[in-house]
Amino acid sequence: MLERGEQSKLESFMEKKDEQLIIEYQQGNDENALVTLFNRYKTHILNFALRILGNRADAEDVTSDCFLTLFKKRYIYRAKVKFSTWLFTVARNLCINRIRKRKKLGSMWFKKDSNNYEQWDVTDEKDAADTELEKTEASIMVRKAILKLAEEQKEALILREYHNMNYAEISQIMNCSLEKVKILIFRAREQLKIELSSFVLEGEND
Repeated sequence: MLERGEQSKLESFMEKKDEQLIIEYQQGNDENALVTLFNRYKTHILNFALRILGNRADAEDVTSDCFLTLFKKRYIYRAKVKFSTWLFTVARNLCINRIRKRKKLGSMWFKKDSNNYEQWDVTDEKDAADTELEKTEASIMVRKAILKLAEEQKEALILREYHNMNYAEISQIMNCSLEKVKILIFRAREQLKIELSSFVLEGEND
C-alpha cells in the first residue's frame, strides 16, 4: 500500500499531460511518471496490437516491448511530435517486426468468451458498461470485414476509427504522406461498404 505522500504524488502526475510526464521522466528518472503513462496507454496499445496481430499472446508481448522501449530508450523521444503518436509508432513497428517473423498469420483473429462471442477489445474499467454493445451481430460482421482489408488499409482505418487519430498523426505513425493516408482510409471504407452491403440488405428485408 502506498504512503500518503506517494499516493498524493501519483495523483498529481495523473493530472499532467503526456509530454510533461515524459520530460519529467527523462530529466528526473521519476518512475511515477512512467507508471502514469503506462496506466494511461496500456489498454490502448494492447488493443491496437491485438487488432493488427490477431493473437492475444503476441499483442501482450508487443505491449510489453513497447513500454520496455520507453523505459530503456526514453531519451529518443523528442517533443516535436505528440507522445501518443510516438508511442503508437513504436507499437506499429513492433507489430510489423512480429508479422515478418511469422511464416503466416494465424487462422483465428478473435478469441471467444464463455458466451461464444468473439472478443476484440480488452475492456478498460471505464468502458465496462459498453462491453454488451460489442456483443452484436453487426459488430462481429464489421470485425470480419476489417480482417479482409489490406494491411496498410487496416492499420490506417483502425487508427482513425478506433483510436480517434487525425490524418496527420496517422501519417506520422505509418511514415507515409497525408494523401496516402486519406486514400488508404477511403479505400478501406469503400471496401467495408462492399463487404457489409449484403448484411445491410438482409437487415432491411427482415
